[in-house]
Amino acid sequence: MEFYDYNRICDDVVINTITAKVVEALGKKMEELKEQQDSPFVYGIDGLARYLGIGETIAQEIKNNREIPCSQRGRKIWFKKSDIEKFMQKNKV
Repeated sequence: MEFYDYNRICDDVVINTITAKVVEALGKKMEELKEQQDSPFVYGIDGLARYLGIGETIAQEIKNNREIPCSQRGRKIWFKKSDIEKFMQKNKV
């Protein structure tokens, strides 16, 4: 009579399932980041903050002060990378 460690088998199944889900989610995120990299736009305040290397609060202030032009439809907001580059050139330290 063979002895199977059913707890270990269940743990392995759970680990494999979680691993597969994580790999799938990372793949989707990588595709999304690749699309954003190729895009002429930066999306959202968080995207602007990452692009400029600043905090989201400062990025929001830049947007509110209209220092960088943006487009907005509903809650979606986007900035042209060329406008961000102009802002960066104008505000070099």
